[in-house]
Amino acid sequence: MKIGILAEARYLIQNQPTGLSDQLQKEGHEVSIVDPQKAFYVMGDDRWFDGLDLIVGRGRSWALLSLLGWAERSGMITLNRQSAIAAVHNKAQMSIALASGKLPTPLTFFGSIEYLAKEIKPEHYPIILKPIFGDNSRGLLVVDHAEDLAMVQWPEPVALAQCYIPTNGYDLKLYGIGNEICAVRKRSPFNQPRAEIAEGIIPLTPELEDLGRRCGNLFGLDLFGVDCIETEEGPLVIEINDYPNYTNVPEANERLAAYVLNRVGAGIAEVNGR
Repeated sequence: MKIGILAEARYLIQNQPTGLSDQLQKEGHEVSIVDPQKAFYVMGDDRWFDGLDLIVGRGRSWALLSLLGWAERSGMITLNRQSAIAAVHNKAQMSIALASGKLPTPLTFFGSIEYLAKEIKPEHYPIILKPIFGDNSRGLLVVDHAEDLAMVQWPEPVALAQCYIPTNGYDLKLYGIGNEICAVRKRSPFNQPRAEIAEGIIPLTPELEDLGRRCGNLFGLDLFGVDCIETEEGPLVIEINDYPNYTNVPEANERLAAYVLNRVGAGIAEVNGR
């Protein structure tokens, strides 16, 4: 097979998609790496993806999303699809979908800083402000009181404000490769741990497996991660990310490669069956 990996440069030094690329080549397949910002394209000229059996996208830049959409219009199989990546990149759109889908999430508000400061009730503080197109925890801000919120100089016209729920210092991550879900505990970037708890893979309960699959299916994602916090009432979904690094997932590279190749096989079978 010949697999294209369309990836922003910042991801080419991370575990993914490097791990997937190495595994595919190890198994005898050809991999073509495309950086969307280091190439030249002529509209209507499809030669940049000519001969590829599938394209894997890693990133959220407008250039990458445009190229994914281009390939899809020509019938190319892509993981993840452009629309799925865009749906979770826009955190407002993602939050609306989570709430509409009745998935367990902290109470979340949307609006300008002025109106958020006026309308959010005192009992809902502290809150965490999130940019609409934030990435890798950049731009997050915890606010304790309405008076503090009113003084915030926010760089965007609107923001998301989510009730900030303290934890034991650890987060729960659900990693999805298709319908296969893995649960991993990791140290939180915002809460100091109350006690040392082992990080890494944890037993997957039916409830966690169902939650992970529901999140992936809601956005049509093939490769995804679900950031959760654990509460006495059960896990709450904080946000969903497309194609994560799969940190601490056993045999992640092998699983990813198998899924990619299976999708190629399924696509070929579908074409032949028409």
